[in-house]
Amino acid sequence: MGLTHDIGKCSAAFQKRLHGGPKVDHATAGAIECAKINCGFDACAVIGHHSGLPDYGNAVTDQPGDSTFCGRIKKGLAGGIPPYDCNIKFAVPVPPVPDSEDFLYLSFWTRMLYSCLVDADYLDTERFMENAVLKEDAYDSLSVLLERLEAYVEPWWTPTNDLNRKRCRILRECMDKGSLKKGLYTLTVPTGGGKTVASLAFALKHAVAHGMKRIIYVIPYTSIIEQNAAVFKKILGEKNVLEHHSNMSFNGDSEKPDTVSQRVRATENWDAPVIVTTAVQFFESMYANRSSKCRKLHNIANSVIIFDEAQMIPTEHLKPCVAAISNLVSHFEATAVLCTATQPALADLFRKFSPDLEINELCSQTRDLFDRFRRVVFNKIGKQSTQALSDLLGTSRQVLCIVNSRKAAQEIFSVLPEEGRFHLSTLMYPAHRQQVLADIKKRLNEGLSCRVVSTSLIEAGVDIDFPAVYREMAGLDSILQYLIDQNWVT
Repeated sequence: MGLTHDIGKCSAAFQKRLHGGPKVDHATAGAIECAKINCGFDACAVIGHHSGLPDYGNAVTDQPGDSTFCGRIKKGLAGGIPPYDCNIKFAVPVPPVPDSEDFLYLSFWTRMLYSCLVDADYLDTERFMENAVLKEDAYDSLSVLLERLEAYVEPWWTPTNDLNRKRCRILRECMDKGSLKKGLYTLTVPTGGGKTVASLAFALKHAVAHGMKRIIYVIPYTSIIEQNAAVFKKILGEKNVLEHHSNMSFNGDSEKPDTVSQRVRATENWDAPVIVTTAVQFFESMYANRSSKCRKLHNIANSVIIFDEAQMIPTEHLKPCVAAISNLVSHFEATAVLCTATQPALADLFRKFSPDLEINELCSQTRDLFDRFRRVVFNKIGKQSTQALSDLLGTSRQVLCIVNSRKAAQEIFSVLPEEGRFHLSTLMYPAHRQQVLADIKKRLNEGLSCRVVSTSLIEAGVDIDFPAVYREMAGLDSILQYLIDQNWVT
């Protein structure tokens, strides 16, 4: 693909383009040259390396000039593109073609090839424009990161209480299982069990043992991403952890330009050792056809992928999400870990897409752990007016109230005692929300009055503890999630 993709530039029309002439289709020429040696997958990638992967179309019915792959190839063969000089002396190696009739897998294969091409093309252009060699040692190796993690947890191995002994057991088991073969795993750990660091420990051990490229955390909510990324940066060093989500932007106000450039590039091709991203970004990229989305795909191959809070994969998109995970594990050397306290029942669906794929649990005696981590008592207080609920909250010095709507949160917040009252919702700017959470944690640690009213965003993995919590009744799925988050049911 690299050798053929720009052959169409060897034309008089393209030379005029360099001096301000009209746009020229130079991609179809390279695709034709690939097709001549029966490299159909490569031809699809080459023809879309600027405009995006096209729909393949129909080789029989498509007409020259149709926007499909077949239509563009027919147009090129009929003389519809500028004549080009293909008398360049090089040997084009014929790549292996997957022996499969699984069209979904073949579509992922094509995207992976496309990703290799467009990333190499971007990097080559960047080298030319900057007249320099891009830094290849911008990050620390995964072996170094593993050493940092081991040093970080070293003081933990002498726990002083029963709860920390249980956490250490979970951590040790995850580290010991890092040498297991690549595949599909679950990590079912109750809230408070330390699954963030335990999953990172497994991922680093596993990646180093198998010579894998990176670790990718796929998380449903940006609030959890910000929290987990902060932990990873503290352990591994900030430069080695890339957050890629809607709340992050990079500019030159406080950073060196070359550092900014490196991070911007990393968001495009995911070449950092640890990536923390959203489920939306991850799965949309797996099914995309544009170069901006697909550029990163080849760097997902041969990676450890942690799907945190896996129960939050939206049910309306469950099949394509599971299909993508299955293909990455079965065909692209990835290891996937479904990490949550509320493990979804996906075994049958995984078998549908990859019948030979086994699912293994990393943490043994999971059910016993839920009993041991149970630390709360529940009571139903019945229907309460806003004022009555406010009076109840006012009797507690430190208390959290979770409601189902932003309107309810505003109403309750407005009648709380002003000292130490806080409000959280998804409408807050990320920086504002993080500052409020920091203020809340500070007051809790110092024993000051702290009454918080929040929407359900605080239930999704936000690491914070209150002596008393009020939860408005909700749908069964929300109630079950909350109960399990509080280590009450399995």
